[in-house]
Amino acid sequence: MTTSPSNHFKYCPRCAAGGIFDFTDKAFKCHSCGFHFFLNSSAAVTAIIFEKTGKLLMVRRGIEPHFGALDFPGGFIDPGESAEEAILREVKEELNLEPYKIKYWASFPNEYLYSGTIVNTIDLVFLCSIDDFSAIKHLDDVMDFEFVEVSSIDVKQLPFLSVQNIVRRLQNTKDPTNF
Repeated sequence: MTTSPSNHFKYCPRCAAGGIFDFTDKAFKCHSCGFHFFLNSSAAVTAIIFEKTGKLLMVRRGIEPHFGALDFPGGFIDPGESAEEAILREVKEELNLEPYKIKYWASFPNEYLYSGTIVNTIDLVFLCSIDDFSAIKHLDDVMDFEFVEVSSIDVKQLPFLSVQNIVRRLQNTKDPTNF
C-alpha cells in the first residue's frame, strides 16, 4: 500500500460518488457534484531552544512515526490558532516550559506520515527563549529530552527532512544562539 494522498482519496465527501485525484492541481475532484478539494500543506510549528551554555534542546519522539528519534518540540497548528499561540502551547504541552520571547526564524516544507497517508506540512520555526528550565519534564508526545551541541548532531539520523534542514542551517550559522 502506498502512502500517497492520491491513493487514499477515492470518494467524494459531499456526495459519495467516485472521484479522481488531479496531480496537476494537487486536488481531489468529483465530476458528479463538482466538489473540488485542494490538498494544501498543513501548518505546523517547531521550537528552537538554546540553554545558557549554547546547547540545543531536542526531544525524543514518544509517538510514531519515528518513535524514539531525536526531534524538535512542536506540532500542528490547531484551527483558529495563530502560529505564535501554537508554539507557546506546544512547548508547554511537551516540555512544561513557557518561553518569554519567541521570534519567527524560517519555514521548511516537510512530509509527515499520519494514519497511513502522507500529509504535506509547512513547518514554521520559532526561536524561543526560556529563562528557567527547572520545571522541564517530558509530556504529551515526548518520551525524553536532551541538550546537545549543534555541531555534534548527525543530520542523517534525524527523522524528517525539515528537521534535517533546520539542523543543517543551524550548523552553518555563525552563532545560532544570538537572536
